[in-house]
Amino acid sequence: MLYNFSVLISVYSKENPLFFDLALDSIYRQTFLPNEIIVVQDGKLTQQLYDIINKWKTLLPIKDVILQENQGLGIALNRGLNACTNDLVMRVDSDDINHTDRFEKQYNYMNKNLDITMCGSHIAEFDNEPTNIIGFRFVPIGKEISSVINKRNPFNHMTVCFRKKHILAVGGYQDLKFMEDYYLWIRLYAQGYKLENINEILVDARTGIKMIKRRKGILYLKSEIIMLKYLLKFKIGKNFSTISIFTLRAIFRLMPSYLLSKFYMILRK
Repeated sequence: MLYNFSVLISVYSKENPLFFDLALDSIYRQTFLPNEIIVVQDGKLTQQLYDIINKWKTLLPIKDVILQENQGLGIALNRGLNACTNDLVMRVDSDDINHTDRFEKQYNYMNKNLDITMCGSHIAEFDNEPTNIIGFRFVPIGKEISSVINKRNPFNHMTVCFRKKHILAVGGYQDLKFMEDYYLWIRLYAQGYKLENINEILVDARTGIKMIKRRKGILYLKSEIIMLKYLLKFKIGKNFSTISIFTLRAIFRLMPSYLLSKFYMILRK
């Protein structure tokens, strides 16, 4: 049986074909299957990635959204979101493993809590092999979200399920490199939409040194500065704590990769 919700996933040329295949396999194994899966092709893909998409089209209700040139995650997701025909949308990353009951739990939760705009969950993190769990990212629950949203991203993007109409009402995803999701959450929060996390691990997320390297450097720091401006503009949290946490994060973004990876793993234990 297919249920009335959409899955939104974006893929680009540098994606590992095996990882992408495993991500789609984790969708196929869900206890609740969506009636559409929007796969945004963000620019030209490799032949292996095209082959994987075509293979899974025989088993899953995949619909393509094709961007002729690579636009980046924010623009790609916004194009995909507009193509979704259901209001309820599950975000899926192209290299992560969804627990088999993820969609069922979030679908039921959102239909029982009609006042909730978005729900996410905790994640387990693995390096290379899905069985090699090396850490966790636990997210705040309930009122805890309000106490941390000005200090850090209170949601794991690859776990969220949201209502399309509310996302579009605040402008959808926007092109803020590395922080498309966080910027969207603070706009939802500032407009009074109710956001929640389910107190369970529903996704196993792929991590490692490559992911950590993407979270440092001048470009990432520039996005941090833009996010700080938005947090202050929307008056989310106390200015002193917001600026203090930003200063600490700025230091981390400029650290050598080996030091950043050590701090990252300590925080994930």
